[in-house]
Formats: sequence, structure tokens, C-alpha cells
Amino acid sequence: MKNRCSIQYIFSLLVTTLFVCSCELNDNYSSEEIPKASSEKMLPIGGINLPSTVVNKETPYGRRAAHTSTVFENKMWMIAGIQNQFTFNDVWCSKDGKNWEEVNSKAAFEARYGHAMTVADNTMWITGGTQGNQFFKDVWRSKDGKEWVQTIENAPFSARRWHTLASIKNRMFLIGGLSPNFDVRGDVWTSSDGIQWNLVTNLAPFGRRYGHATVVYDDKIWVIGGYDNNGNYLNDVWYSNNGFQWNLATPSAQFSPRRNHAVTVNEKGMWLTAGIGPKHGYHNDIWFSQNGIAWEHVSVKKKYPERGYHTSLHFEDRLWIINGFSLENTAVYFQDIWGYQ
Repeated sequence: MKNRCSIQYIFSLLVTTLFVCSCELNDNYSSEEIPKASSEKMLPIGGINLPSTVVNKETPYGRRAAHTSTVFENKMWMIAGIQNQFTFNDVWCSKDGKNWEEVNSKAAFEARYGHAMTVADNTMWITGGTQGNQFFKDVWRSKDGKEWVQTIENAPFSARRWHTLASIKNRMFLIGGLSPNFDVRGDVWTSSDGIQWNLVTNLAPFGRRYGHATVVYDDKIWVIGGYDNNGNYLNDVWYSNNGFQWNLATPSAQFSPRRNHAVTVNEKGMWLTAGIGPKHGYHNDIWFSQNGIAWEHVSVKKKYPERGYHTSLHFEDRLWIINGFSLENTAVYFQDIWGYQ
């Protein structure tokens, strides 16, 4: 479909798929081939192979998508999200990916999905997201996952979802996202305390986008892929040493353009997993990069099912892929967790 869907069509799609997360800008599909990587790019290392393990087929918190995850206090954390038309505000943690502890069944913040999360100053932070037609612009923090404190209810940035939040050099940076009325954002905001937020730029060099991924690696913030205001799926990679000045690492990485993918890091580099491409094509691939310019496809013995709206972490020497959603054949909310080592 090349034309944007009407509100009525979006509502119909929600009913038939039972997936509220899909209520967003519609794609301007293109018949062009995915851009191919330049032959001048040198791959970082050759022949990465990772054995796979289905760590958990059925998580105790059930099926989940559009949640957030992080590593904090030597544990993996899973916070909020959505299944069908039910949104959550629960908090779970695990030391091994198999056994999960419910830290808070109903946290102080309102239930939501599509929010953003980071760790800064020995504290977990979440901001934004949506529940139904309500978009949030609040900021919450917690040092234990049980007690959550709201630092600001109405931040100066617009309410949004599918944005990112990253922390570097004692500052948090909120980047892009999708605001009400299909307003795709390209702004960057910063805060050192979660209370006072200042506008870095209303339109960053990487432009307007949502469903992108942001990580901190090699003392830099990286913005990877996403979906822009012109209906384009992206596979560009940008970085910044300080969150203020941005540089283009590559306009077209080796992985295909996508949104709502996940990227995580370890000491070796950045790891990208899954996501959604043009015509709602869901991926189940893994890519690795040491420098953000050259990305290498990672071979695995057993692939996890295609998905987007998942999270990924690197914890205890494993690459983790946690839950997610797929509309490849039928609407599926995943409750599985995969580990690659």
C-alpha cells in the first residue's frame, strides 16, 4: 500500500490483529531493492558463529512486546509492555533468564508500552510511552525496581513513544520518537537529574525518526536505523561523543533497513537483532559491528522466530533476545527468551 491508511483502517487493523502497537505511521512501500553494502567496507572479523539456546519457552510474566529491558545490579530487568490490548506496569528481574522474580506487580507509573529506559547514577529511569490513545511525557526513577519516584510529570519535551533514552558523561539524552498526530520527532533533549530537561536541538543531523535503537559503546552514543517522517525504513548509523555533535558512520549498513529492532553491546562491539522492514517483513537475524561502519552477519545453528518490538541484552557472556511480537503470518506475542553464547 502506498497511501496512508485512514483512521478507520487503523482501528480495523487493531481489531483484527489485536495489536495496539501497530497504531502508528503507515509505510510508504517501495518496490526498490534494499541498498547493498559498499564493497569498500571492511568487515570487522570473519565468521562469527553463536550456538543457540532456548532459555525459557514460557516466561512467568507471559507474552509481552514493546517492553523495556536493562542490566542493573547484576540482574536482567523487564519493565511494562503490552499483550493484545492489555498494557502493563509490572517489573520483573532475573539472574539467569529462566527464573524470573516479580519485583512489583503494579508500579507507581501508569501502564504503558513503547517507552524508553536507561541506567544512570546507579538508578533505572523510564520516560514516555503510551497507553491506548494517551501519550506520556513523564519521567520516573528507581534504585530497586520496587519503589518508583516521579521526577517530573509534564516534561518540556512532547509526549511520545518509540523514542530512545541513553546516558553518557553524567547526562541522559532523549532522542526522537513518535508524538500524537503522527508527529515524527528529530529532537534531542538532555538532563543530568531527570527533573530539568534542556533542548539540545529541535532537529538533529540524523533527522526525524522513531523505532530506532540507541546504545552507548566506545564512549559514544549511537543512533541506528528506524523509520523516518517520509515513510522510509533506515539502516544508517550515527554517533556522538557528547550528545551534542553528531557524525554519520555509514548511510547504509550491511543489515537491511528496519525499525523496532534492538541493539545491545559488550566489550567486543554492538549486536543488532531482528526488527521490522518494508511491507511488515519481520527479521530474525543477528549483526555485529566493532566500529558502526562495517556490520557482519552472525551465523547461528538455530534461529529464533522472526519478531520486532523485542529487547536484547548482553549479560553473563550471552546475547539475550527477550519476547517481542510478529505479524509475519498471524499476530503472535512471544513469551520465549533466547540466549546466544
